[in-house]
Parts: sequence; structure tokens; C-alpha cells
Amino acid sequence: MTRAATAPEPRLALPAMRAWHATIAGGFLVAWITGDSDDLYMMHQVAGYTVLVAVVLRLVVGLFATRAPWRLPRASLSRARHWMSERRGRNPGFAWLAVALLATVGAAAGAGMAAHWLPQVEDLHAALSDAALWVIGAHVLFIVAVFGGLRRLRTLAARAVPRPREA
Repeated sequence: MTRAATAPEPRLALPAMRAWHATIAGGFLVAWITGDSDDLYMMHQVAGYTVLVAVVLRLVVGLFATRAPWRLPRASLSRARHWMSERRGRNPGFAWLAVALLATVGAAAGAGMAAHWLPQVEDLHAALSDAALWVIGAHVLFIVAVFGGLRRLRTLAARAVPRPREA
């Protein structure tokens, strides 16, 4: 199939995905920072509900989407094994991390909503939020590693740290 025969990528798909990503990342960050403050509880709730709506919206849109970037990720062991043997195509780690992110962040937001009416769920909400934070950290490290960020960080560090002068 030639490039001309395929349907063109909608112009707004990628910017919309970036806006969704910024909404969920910013909402989670605000919710996590304000989580232990009684004075900022309303901000924590608004941020948490924003994250929950963003995750649910992403899942609903993903059920009907047929193409990237909105189609739901398809993580499979067979694709991972195939990629490991050939090292060609899209790294399946993206799909696995996307599933883990949607699951942990969505579960943390859902448990937060439940904790508003059922205080005994608060510990579960806190544990899921901490788990989501670890998955987010893995996501960031994966992105940095895949896109050559480690090499760039080493270059920046080498420039930032002055070398001792030889006498």
C-alpha cells in the first residue's frame, strides 16, 4: 500500500493527545503534591477528578478509535518477544507502560473518589497513588532511555562540570 492510498492523519490528533497528556500529568502532579494538606483538600479533589475524567475519556475514545495515537495500547508478550529478537518497529515497552499508567493512575483516581464517601478506602488510595508515582517514574526513565536522553544528559553534565586544568 502506498502512502497516498492511506488515509491522512488528522491534524488535531497529536496536539489533542499532547493536551490530554498535559492534563493528566499536571492533574496528577497537583493531586499528589496537595494530598497531605487539609488546607488544599479542594484543590486535591479538583485535580483528582480531572485526572479521573481524563482517564475515563481516554478509555472511551480508545474503544472507538482505529488508529494511533488514540487507539488503546495493545500490550502482548508475543509482540514483545518478536521485538526483542528483531529490534525493529515500535518498542512494545510503550504499550506495556501505557497500560500500566492508565491502570495505576485510573485506579488511584477512582479510589480517591471512593475515599471521599468511604474513609476506609483512604489507605488504598494512598497506596495506589504511590504505585502510580513509581510507574510514572519508570515511564519517564523509559522515554529518556529510548530517545537517547541518557547520552544527552551525559553531554550536558560534562559541559556543566568544569574539567580540572592540567598544569
